[in-house]
Formats: sequence, structure tokens, C-alpha cells
Amino acid sequence: MDGRGTRQRSRVRIGLAAGVTALSLVTAAQPVHADPPAERGTTASRGIDTTGLQESLDALTAGGAVGAVAQVSNGRSRWRSAAGVRRIGGAPARARDRVRIASITKTMVSTLVLQQVQRGRWTLDTRVGSVLPHLLPGHGDVTVRQLLSHRSGLPDVLAALVADTTTVPELLEVIGRHYTDRRLVRAALTQPWAFPPGTDFLYSNTGYVVLGMMLRKATGRSVASLLERRVFRPAGMRHSAFDRRPGIGGPHLTEYALYGRPYALTGFDPTMFSSAGAVVSTVGDVDRFFDALLRGRLLSRRLVRTMATPVTQSPQVYGLGIYSVTDPCPAPDGSTRTLLGHDGASFGTVSMSFSSRNARRQVTVSYTGRQLVEGAPAAPVNDFLLAGLLATCPTPAAADAAPRLRTPQLDRLLLRR
Repeated sequence: MDGRGTRQRSRVRIGLAAGVTALSLVTAAQPVHADPPAERGTTASRGIDTTGLQESLDALTAGGAVGAVAQVSNGRSRWRSAAGVRRIGGAPARARDRVRIASITKTMVSTLVLQQVQRGRWTLDTRVGSVLPHLLPGHGDVTVRQLLSHRSGLPDVLAALVADTTTVPELLEVIGRHYTDRRLVRAALTQPWAFPPGTDFLYSNTGYVVLGMMLRKATGRSVASLLERRVFRPAGMRHSAFDRRPGIGGPHLTEYALYGRPYALTGFDPTMFSSAGAVVSTVGDVDRFFDALLRGRLLSRRLVRTMATPVTQSPQVYGLGIYSVTDPCPAPDGSTRTLLGHDGASFGTVSMSFSSRNARRQVTVSYTGRQLVEGAPAAPVNDFLLAGLLATCPTPAAADAAPRLRTPQLDRLLLRR
């Protein structure tokens, strides 16, 4: 677009399905900002090899991201740091800055749903129609299990909402609207049902919007209230919130979408994501959540195992609101282990968080500056995730296992589409 408002006719291409896609800035060699000194990493050195962690985090902003925050922990100590800036031309990023974590919200909402199961009020086979009889005409037999595992066939609302956007101003107008949950479901249902429920996998943000509506109907409380009472408070997440209005309160990283140039998304209305991705948090709070979940403080260990058991193996290894990926650090006997976690991408921020099954080893990273141009080089978030996980390996020899993380499983997780 030029100063006269000429319409940019190439279609805005956005990876909408889960969160993380192949993301980077338009030109990796030309950062969109000048970096003042950011917060450097701090850690107690017990058991974490910090060599190269800051360099790997700095590579995100050197590759064009605006700001980045990360935390690496091994159960005894942690390394926490930042790179880049909170906003272009502004103050340096700080490791405790808040970010929009988008689809990591799904694991938290899944926790609320499974708490209903634990209380005996629902089962995994509870049907949408038994709670909200008229919400999904002709598909009221879709189950909680199918919604949690993206096997319902329910079309994805984000694809529907941005389907006709061809310019950045059009996209900004769409993502700045206020949406009710019912409006989101109606928008999704303008598309054909993807497949008969339970027969395939399609990542559907709409499914988690429906789960949020079911929770409100069954409990009489909003998802925001339920998360505060049943997840944030018991997990010690003091800097997290389920947002319902534009803007992020407190010290935070401003969201930027990259499409030829950076666009600050200060007008983005998180009701567009709702129960599929409206939480803002910090890397420390995200680690606290997964620690509380995996150690059985939010759900029984039996239900955590159920949650983590893969329901689908392709294109992602996905359970009930949580991914499994291969751990680059083998077990002491040399066998392969898995990590649990989720990714998330808003229109301007990318986040990833993975933990060992006992939550002793954790890596969480977020950066702002999401590329909306299809096919542009990816910011090296894979490299930081891998570096963080290898830094917590109990033995140096585990570094030889790195290719197991990188190919092909993690690359599939990053949803390059």
C-alpha cells in the first residue's frame, strides 16, 4: 500500500489453524527496529547449561521479531530472559512482560472441562446437544472428547471470519470487531462440516468456543471467572487473565503483524479468540500452569494421563487439548521420552511451551512480530526451543538426540500451512 491508499491486491495469507506456523519477518536481514539493550538472562546455575541460550533468544529479534521473552527450568533452577523491545522505538523487553498466549489457552480450557468430568457432572462422551440443544443443528451428538481433540469436524471460525480479507486494512477491521460466542459459532457454520464427527482431525478454534459456552451453561459462570478460580489462583498465576477487550494491561509486549511492514495490533479484540485463545500471561505463569497441571494439582493424575494420551497421530500427536512431541533428551536407559505442551499464535504473537511429563524440565518462549506473508523465512523459534530443552538434559550425550525433536515431529507441530 502507498500513501494514497492503493489497495494491495495480493491476498492476506494467514496460518490460522492452531497457532504456530512458519513465521518470520518479511526480510530476515533487515530488522524492523533498533534494539536498545534488553534484559539479560538470570539463573542459578544448577543443572542448566546456559551456553548459547541468550544468543539463541537474540536470534529471534536479529531475524526480525520485535520482542521475545523466555524461561528455561529444570526443577532446581531457572534461566529467564528477554530480547528486543516491548514496542518499536520503545523500552527494552523484560522477561516478566505479559504476552497474548493464544492457543495455549486451549490446554487451560481443557483443564476446566476435565474438572467437570472429575466432579462427575460430565463424561468425555457428553454431547453438545445435551447441554446446548440448538447450538449445532444436525450435529448435537458431537461429544466433549471430539471437541477437545479436534475430531468433531466443526469448521474453524477464524478461517471463516478472514476468508474475504484481501488487504491489511480489511484484516485489521475484522480483528477489531467485538464478537459474541454465538456469533462466532454462526460464522463457523456458514462453512460445510468438514467430516463426520470422530472420523478425522481438523484443528478447530470453534470447538473450544463451544466448550466455553457449555461450561458457562453448566456452571453459571463465565470462562474468565472459572479460569481465575479453578486454574490461575490454584496454580499461582498472578499475572494471567482471560481478556475480553482490546489492549493488554500492565508491562507487556505489543503485538505486531508483519505484512510488508509492521502493524501494531493495539485494536485487536480478543473476543475473536474467546475460549480458543483469549488468555494473556507471562512465560513464568505459563510454566506455573503446566507445573500445576502435570503434578496433579489441577486435575487427578488419572485424568492428566487421559488428557495426555494421543487421540490422533497425524498430522499432529494430539490428546485432549495438549500436544506430545519427542524429547531430545532420552531417558537414563536410552529410551525415547515425550514432552507435553501447546503452541499458540495470535495475529501478532507466537508462543510455545513444553514440559517433561513430571514438569521438572520446562521451556516457554514467546515473541512478537508474526509474519502474515506466506512462504517467508521462519524466525528461529525452533532453534530456541531445542536449545532450551537440550540445556536441561541430565547428560551431555543427550544432545545427539536433537534430530528426533527437529524432524519430522516438531516441524509438523509448527503447522507449516
